[in-house]
Amino acid sequence: MNFVNPYFLYALPLVAVPLIIHLFNFQRSTEIKFTNVAFLHSVKETSNAQDKLKKILVMIARMLFILLAILAFARPYIPNEDGTALLKNDAGRVSIYIDNSYSMQSERNSKTLFDAAKDIGRKIPTVFPVGFNYQVIDNRFTGGSRYFMNQDRAEEEVIGLNHSNFTRSLNDINTFEQDAFLREGIGNNKQVFWISDFQKSTIGALEQLEFDSLTEYHLIPLSADKIENLRIDSVWLDKPFLKEKENNKLYVKVSNLGNEAITDKDLKLYVEDVQASNSTVSLGKNETKTVEMAFAVSSAGSKKCKVSIDDYPVDFDNEHYFVLNVSPNINIAIVSDNPRKYLSTVYKSEVFLNATTFSSKSIDYSATNGADLLIIDNVQRINESLKEVIINAMRSGTNIAVFPTENIDIDSYSTTFGLKINKNNIKEGTKLIGTTPPAKKDPFFANVFEKRLRNMSMPEGLPIFQWHGRGLHTLLGFRNSESFFSVQENALQSNYFASAPLNPKYSNFGRHALFVPVMYRMAILSKTQSDQLSHNFGEKNIRVRFDGLQKGTMYKLKKGQIEIIPAQKINADILTIKLPNDDMEAGCYEIASADENNFIGYIAFNYSSQESRLTTFSEQELSDKLDKYQNVKIYKNIKADNFKQIFIEDNVAFPLWRYFLLFALLFLCVEMIILRIK
Repeated sequence: MNFVNPYFLYALPLVAVPLIIHLFNFQRSTEIKFTNVAFLHSVKETSNAQDKLKKILVMIARMLFILLAILAFARPYIPNEDGTALLKNDAGRVSIYIDNSYSMQSERNSKTLFDAAKDIGRKIPTVFPVGFNYQVIDNRFTGGSRYFMNQDRAEEEVIGLNHSNFTRSLNDINTFEQDAFLREGIGNNKQVFWISDFQKSTIGALEQLEFDSLTEYHLIPLSADKIENLRIDSVWLDKPFLKEKENNKLYVKVSNLGNEAITDKDLKLYVEDVQASNSTVSLGKNETKTVEMAFAVSSAGSKKCKVSIDDYPVDFDNEHYFVLNVSPNINIAIVSDNPRKYLSTVYKSEVFLNATTFSSKSIDYSATNGADLLIIDNVQRINESLKEVIINAMRSGTNIAVFPTENIDIDSYSTTFGLKINKNNIKEGTKLIGTTPPAKKDPFFANVFEKRLRNMSMPEGLPIFQWHGRGLHTLLGFRNSESFFSVQENALQSNYFASAPLNPKYSNFGRHALFVPVMYRMAILSKTQSDQLSHNFGEKNIRVRFDGLQKGTMYKLKKGQIEIIPAQKINADILTIKLPNDDMEAGCYEIASADENNFIGYIAFNYSSQESRLTTFSEQELSDKLDKYQNVKIYKNIKADNFKQIFIEDNVAFPLWRYFLLFALLFLCVEMIILRIK
């Protein structure tokens, strides 16, 4: 039998105190004279004998109580054979994983789970012999965390940990640790500690975990006192194209991910660090609402913005960052061999619309390379030069609109766009066919019609060409169900195809009131379609469109003192960025040239929504799912100050102090019973 706290054994001489009290009666006897006491002589002899036996029993009970109490405080245990072998190994390896994701901001006993995890992590090396080495890892998986270090260095690593935007599954963590053991040549007696809140949305499926049979896994779940968190999920605009000084609405989706309702929480919108709007929101538990915020921006350009809400203690997702491009320049390249006046003048009323017109035989490559919208009008045949321009436009995300002439070269168009084109035989003098109003919920025509009347005027035309292909659908249709104006959409860009030329003989569309809003809509969508208000750190490759990008120039991300030059690629006005493995904080980052520091715009990053869902696996759930693994131990209600004690009791020895304490209390009760006996 060994002891956890052997210094309490120095109190063993206290066991003799009841014996000393028994042997030396420090009270003086008092003589009381009676007239005739002879008849009490026999009673006195009997009483003295009983009293002496009673005192001896009380003395023994007290001595046993003190002895057992001292031994209980010394915490006796019977060494476990495997545990003793573990602690005698002077060259062991221990891997410690500390979850530093933002969900660990939750609190337990007025202390964040992350701080509690670090406190426990610092205690782990105190359990093992001096010769042990330790691997300290967190969600970043840094290069230094691949190797083992001594106790002092491991404690410094734990102290220096901060929150990270990275999240890892338990399978990823297990693989990372086993690779480290393999590099060290450690085949057995491997110790692994996982200290985490075991968040359901991030750790992966427990059933798919592959535990190494030669590794002892110690899971230390930390749970918060209560689950409470507000998150701004997303934001979007009522009018995707934002003009300066024009009223607009921002829709903000807010979720209450906690188990308690909240009332009248302030929601604030900031544009360039100036409050532009505010609102309040009340949410029941696990409820989501969309809040409407009216605002206007006074000047054009790229604006860094955020929506914030007050919430504690989990505050990493209290702010949602995004970028607004106000009245951005839209470049339009019009390729026409017989330009129509209404097409060349439609874009002249707005200063942010820059239209350039040229023929298919003399292509202006500077205009096509920087175009947001490419219009092909009245071109009979697509030559090789124009075909190359069109293919590059589709690759770079430029929208394309096609208004054919009445006798196009079908093969050249079909080959270029990958579509099947049918030509209808239209007899001379055929009357123009009317079109039907578009569907009310069609996003292309959002905010185009103020009122929808039953007999409202619609364009007319002749269905000369019918375009067929994958993903092609009708925007405007003839009353005979054929397509008048169709679109083919993908993630990067859209292609629009008219079935009739912009010739009054075949269509009145060019002179109709709907022509201007349709042409404007195509131009605006060419800019806003690829403009994402914000991104999250879960994305790997990010495509952003900026005017003025220059090939051969490196661009950097800048936020305060943070400067990062990511891997990147430029194609026309598209900048593709590969997010670095560095830990980045949420916010609006400037994009500027790395050498001359020329600002070109902003890009906004937010934390992954998975981390905001604070529901975790309870200790009981972990036990139920992992109980079949003999080498997995789950510690319940563990704290830094009792970690060593619990670990030793569970792994190194069988504790006996509970039994000693129980018997000590038993003898205390025996003493009380004896004293009550008369």
